[in-house]
Amino acid sequence: MCIPWKKYIAAALLLLCLPLVLIGCGGGGGGGGGETRIISGVAVKGPIANGLVSVYRLALNGTRGDLVGSGTTAVDGSYAVKIPATVTGPVVVTVTGRPGATYLSESTGEAVPFTTADSFSAVVDNFDPAVPVTVSPLTDMAYQKLPVILEQKPGTVTTQVLQESVVAANAQVGDLFNVTDILAPPAESTTYQAALAVIDQMIVDSQLSDTTAVMSVLNDAIVDVNTSAPAYQTFVDVFTTAATQVAADNPTLATTVNSITQQVTTPPPEPDFGDVTPPTVVTGLSATTFALTSSTSSVVLVWENSTDANGVAGYDIYRNGVKVGTSTSNTFTDQPVTSNVTYSYTVVAFDGAGNMAAASAPLSVKPNQASLNVTVSGQLSNDLLSQLDIIAPAAPTGLAAVTSAISGTNSSVALTWTAATDNVGVTGYEIFRDGVKVGTSTSTSFTDQSVTSAVTYSYTVKAFDKAGNRSAASTALAVTPNKASLGVTVNGQVTTGP
Repeated sequence: MCIPWKKYIAAALLLLCLPLVLIGCGGGGGGGGGETRIISGVAVKGPIANGLVSVYRLALNGTRGDLVGSGTTAVDGSYAVKIPATVTGPVVVTVTGRPGATYLSESTGEAVPFTTADSFSAVVDNFDPAVPVTVSPLTDMAYQKLPVILEQKPGTVTTQVLQESVVAANAQVGDLFNVTDILAPPAESTTYQAALAVIDQMIVDSQLSDTTAVMSVLNDAIVDVNTSAPAYQTFVDVFTTAATQVAADNPTLATTVNSITQQVTTPPPEPDFGDVTPPTVVTGLSATTFALTSSTSSVVLVWENSTDANGVAGYDIYRNGVKVGTSTSNTFTDQPVTSNVTYSYTVVAFDGAGNMAAASAPLSVKPNQASLNVTVSGQLSNDLLSQLDIIAPAAPTGLAAVTSAISGTNSSVALTWTAATDNVGVTGYEIFRDGVKVGTSTSTSFTDQSVTSAVTYSYTVKAFDKAGNRSAASTALAVTPNKASLGVTVNGQVTTGP
């Protein structure tokens, strides 16, 4: 198929000067004097490094209002921007390219320029400094959808209507790509990562040096999610071609990618955005808690399904008044939380038009610590031992690594170790790089997909069992991935070879 990429290059040229205008609007943007708060998150298409982050109030027409803060993204795409403490309600976070800015391509593993023509935005219905905000191609689609939704709202647009429309825009894009919450970190969702990988492949297929043409295809499609619309059909054709390549290159993502493709090909009907009636209030909220460790627990919430004339789109879950997640079903697991601390949970239902129900009645939950201190004559009783697994697995041994170059600057690290033992059975392993957990495995191997070559990392592994008992960490293994593929393993250490 011949893809009309040239028609989108003109749009890239028209947008070249936009970031320069934004930069010229004022450095810190309202950060002078008074108390401040932090808005933070991650900018990803892979991670966008050294991009310009600008935070704006969201105007009632769905466009950017006053600039209230600015900053830059770190190498891993993270950002933290100070804004005045008086800023509440709806905001827009925009990440724009500039000289030296790059993103990591999921398709090639290489750093790609994030140019001054490139820009992603995310709209937030009610800014909360405790909740991170992801900025990505999916959130930019929601930003483009927002004015379309506002045009369908009857009467005058108020702040409440604007907030509900933001919810609807984010949910609409989430539904299209099977992502529950597009503002949540992509690292927490395999489906989100798969969607970004396909979009990256679309950029690679376009043979352009920036993302503008691909974003034009995506944003034109989201304006009218209708399979008979020419713009949407162009999107489906380009997305499907890229998805086929991603599924072939990444077999572990194939099932997820195929599921997204099916959703994109046969999308659900768009909601009636003119609907202004909220769902019924959630009732029957209850919780079950489970000990994860001696000091942390898991809280499993369930509730009765809310009802709505046009269907409930999802539920937002709040702990002590702070949103901790979104669910499309009537259950949610909050973990880890601290044991022996009382929390207050509420759940808010919303429909496809973004109408929010009132919060459910609050539920007070106090997770208890695991009962590990029952003694009889100074000894733990045998009948309790037979029912309660309190013995941690042995620490893994034999940790070894082989590195492989992905690009001129990035490598993968393939770890293996000897299986740990446990009185009941080992369930899995947690892998740590420099003391930070980077993954979980149910086998005795794990691949850390992309690290910087010629940098020394320290890896450890912990085993855990079904009861949540965790072993001590394995002996640390120092690994320095080389730029060349020279991963010869000798006694658990990576050597450079001849």
